[in-house]
Amino acid sequence: MDEDMRWAGGVSLIPAGDGWLVHTPAEEFLAVEPGDGGVGELRAPELRPVFEKEGVLAPPAPRHGIVGVSGGGPLAETLCSLLTRTGVTVRRGTERDLADEAPELAVLVACAAWLPDRRWTELDARCLEAGLPWHRGHAEGRRWYTGPFRTGPGDVGYADTRVRRLAASPWPAELAAYWRWLDDGGSPQPDPADALGAAMAAALIAVDVRSWLCGEAPPGRGAQLGVDPATGQVSRHPVLPVPAGLMREVPEPVRPVP
Repeated sequence: MDEDMRWAGGVSLIPAGDGWLVHTPAEEFLAVEPGDGGVGELRAPELRPVFEKEGVLAPPAPRHGIVGVSGGGPLAETLCSLLTRTGVTVRRGTERDLADEAPELAVLVACAAWLPDRRWTELDARCLEAGLPWHRGHAEGRRWYTGPFRTGPGDVGYADTRVRRLAASPWPAELAAYWRWLDDGGSPQPDPADALGAAMAAALIAVDVRSWLCGEAPPGRGAQLGVDPATGQVSRHPVLPVPAGLMREVPEPVRPVP
């Protein structure tokens, strides 16, 4: 194989007569029938487009860049470990401090035990102004949620996501009241979610960040993903940008039951 070509993880090369049977990472098969036989044909440049299309070749190494990770707990700790082990340089800090370092960072990832609605609304605008791609993860109930990953001005941001969530919720006033309670210092009891869900969410964020650094399209761009460790399910919710100028109404406050 050419020096600049590397097999992706999970590829198997199985001798088959005069050629090869390639088992791809997607668990499919490619039959390679060299014209003059031997492994040498696997070095042929004309095979590169086929291998790339089928995901048989590994993506390029992550481009140089620092990924800032804010927050603590199992999500941040697992994420930092995963990124470091895959060749990504990580810098820890607060959201504010890392956002101030925007020219030096390739991506900022904000991790929280539960949703900091007010803070992330401000951070969303700040990262957009600075041209800093940012990702996020937080827990709600027993689930952990990631993204959407905003890589540029045309992508869905947190402000779009919160408006879409309020519009889609059967309890918009209650949801807004819950967010205000969290912003004012409230915290779920006893724990927002366990470390298993955090590890699942960290893996999803790590894949997105590394894909972005490798020049590929991140799976979490334009979608919020939820992981439920109790059921093992991963849900994917596409999020559309809110049209510019659309009125963003605040739901009426929740009134106590008489």
